[in-house]
Amino acid sequence: MAIVGWLAALLLGIVLALFSVGNQQAASINVLGTTFQGIPTWVVMLASAAIGALMVILISMVDRLRWFMNSRYTKKVLNEHKKMLVQRDNRIADLEQEVMRLRGAA
Repeated sequence: MAIVGWLAALLLGIVLALFSVGNQQAASINVLGTTFQGIPTWVVMLASAAIGALMVILISMVDRLRWFMNSRYTKKVLNEHKKMLVQRDNRIADLEQEVMRLRGAA
């Protein structure tokens, strides 16, 4: 599955490079009220792609952190349940021995 992502990124990189070669003219952009003039179109596209990639990386990191925290909690609960099962089994064994002892005394 990861190879599909890498191939998609490679394809998008090639498309971006071809777009950059074909669009060398200057452009003016307006970012948050500030106007930048004379910036080549390929620089604007490259910056947009970099910002998009950064956003994807940040979202992915948040998702991985959430998964990690959930898995830690799940492991903790699972270990607690295993301990409870062992305690229950020990208690059952103790009660069975007590029943045998009481039956033997009667």
